[in-house]
Amino acid sequence: MTVPSNAVYFDPYQVDITRNPYPVYKRMRDEAPLYYNEEHDFYALSRYDDVRAGHANHETFISGRGGILEMIKQNIELPPGMFIFEDPPLHTAHRSIIARMFSPRRMRDLEPMIRDFTVSTLDKLVGRQQFDVIADISTEIPMRVIGALLGIPEADLQTVRRNADEKLKTEAGKPIDYDSSPLLGVGGFEEYIDWRVKNPSDDVMTEFLNVEFADETGTTRKLTREEILTFCNVLAGAGNETTNRLMGWSAKVLAEHPDQRRELAANPALIADAVEEILRFEPMGPFTARYVTQDVEYYGQTVPAGSTMLFMLASANRDERRFPDPDRFDIHRDRAPHMTFGYGIHTCPGNVLARLEGRIFLEEMLTRFPEWKIDMENAELLCTSTVRGWDTLPAYIGDKPARPATKTVAANEATPAGPTDASSLAGDWIITVEGPTGPMPSTLEIRYDKGTLSGVQTGDGVATPVEEIRLTGSEIVWTNKIAKPIKMSLTFNGTVAGDAIKGKVKAGFMGKFVFTGKKSPPT
Repeated sequence: MTVPSNAVYFDPYQVDITRNPYPVYKRMRDEAPLYYNEEHDFYALSRYDDVRAGHANHETFISGRGGILEMIKQNIELPPGMFIFEDPPLHTAHRSIIARMFSPRRMRDLEPMIRDFTVSTLDKLVGRQQFDVIADISTEIPMRVIGALLGIPEADLQTVRRNADEKLKTEAGKPIDYDSSPLLGVGGFEEYIDWRVKNPSDDVMTEFLNVEFADETGTTRKLTREEILTFCNVLAGAGNETTNRLMGWSAKVLAEHPDQRRELAANPALIADAVEEILRFEPMGPFTARYVTQDVEYYGQTVPAGSTMLFMLASANRDERRFPDPDRFDIHRDRAPHMTFGYGIHTCPGNVLARLEGRIFLEEMLTRFPEWKIDMENAELLCTSTVRGWDTLPAYIGDKPARPATKTVAANEATPAGPTDASSLAGDWIITVEGPTGPMPSTLEIRYDKGTLSGVQTGDGVATPVEEIRLTGSEIVWTNKIAKPIKMSLTFNGTVAGDAIKGKVKAGFMGKFVFTGKKSPPT
């Protein structure tokens, strides 16, 4: 699509815009408050009053077709229990259950546990000159909190978190492909639910099994198994992702405003307000999508029924009409309600928990590390169309290190010196996928003949020829279509380092999982 050089242009998949979207948002508010993107066929509202009113108008702008642009455009079928993408009266019934689980009083009772998790995580970093805010902190604390709430064993939390992360990631410049529906794939909670049926405990999963509610028909019943699975998936994903990104932005923004950070260290009573300003200044989710049920007028233009509308939350939070000098970060700003957690019946139910975790994180972080800097040259922004945050965020104390913490390679970890010789791949490889229910091993036999690679992969007693093996430098990709236990296409994408492979496999509708490979010695 050709866009005039002077025209306002916004594309939620364009990485260059995502890195710093605020100049584009300002132009949208000033020049195109109702914006239309012809290429992706969506409308967008960017001013605060329009975004807030649009969220409140849940009859014109419905959630039942999904709250993500790609969901609506691909017209996917949502599973029962996807309460964040439902409309009344079903949403009202499901939301009442979530409200019980995440009441402010219950969240306050969690503070000692959250503080213990935070203290134990940060204490491990004391004495280090460098660490990664994401890998070492923000992927650990929220995961442990939501795991304790749901009753997930700590040994399984890393797999749950990886699954949640992969469901929200997209390839740079591209929308989520819901043909394989990774967002809706079950995250391995079936076994936990079966265990809790026989072994009830004081956790949210047990409450889901036992709660009775009046559904949309007025019938009093319990949640179905499918509803419980969906509830757990939504809470695990949102509970990890939202607070994870909040902690990352907190570290970055306060590093960029050291005077205000020092105020917080000297007066922790200011931290709660600082969290609100961080939420306004850098929201984790930049926009929400809605399906338009009837024609609606904005700025002399008609948005026809059947359209998709994006409500630009991050733009609303920087609207000069609501927030004086909105591009200035100010922990002393007069409080006005930001739009980061939405508004109306679909306000994020976990907002109290996210705020609590964010406050405790800063209280404990500032106690141990009153000063830190961010190595932005080696920071990586998360590539997603639904969440904006940091994938890696190297921090350091004192002078900048010669190389970032995230690039440190263990002494016993193989490092490829250069491109891999295709002929050296020939042989048997033990491939282990970290699936939702534990490690899943298989054997990959790679054959080399006159410059061509081929192979057969065997798992659970079934051997399947791989469709293609491609080697580019040290990057290896192969596809394996299986028929048992279910029909599924598996695409492996990894890096070869000597006799080892590390990477991820896209497993059809179930999403992506980490895998490792080890070459068997010749017999």
